[in-house]
Amino acid sequence: MNIPTVWTHLSVNLLLQAFDGILTYRVLLLGIPEANPLVSASIYHWGEFWGLLLWKALACVLLLFIFRFRHQRQNLTIQAYRITGGVYGWFGILSLCELLIDLDA
Repeated sequence: MNIPTVWTHLSVNLLLQAFDGILTYRVLLLGIPEANPLVSASIYHWGEFWGLLLWKALACVLLLFIFRFRHQRQNLTIQAYRITGGVYGWFGILSLCELLIDLDA
């Protein structure tokens, strides 16, 4: 594996974070509450936009922290990105399906 592969994984994960943030914000505007209690508490204290932005920014910083180890532990870095991308990919798909079901009801 080479360094451009790591860049691709980082880019996909950052895009998934952006997609998740935008989708979550749209869902919150529809009145559907946030399921994550930590994010929900931040939203309660700082509002929908800033509370959500805090956690998405933290997730992106952690992704960049993983990227920091790309030279020493390249295979581990790619595996970490595959796991986080898979988790956020599935949550994104499930959230989108739930949103579509709620809109049809």
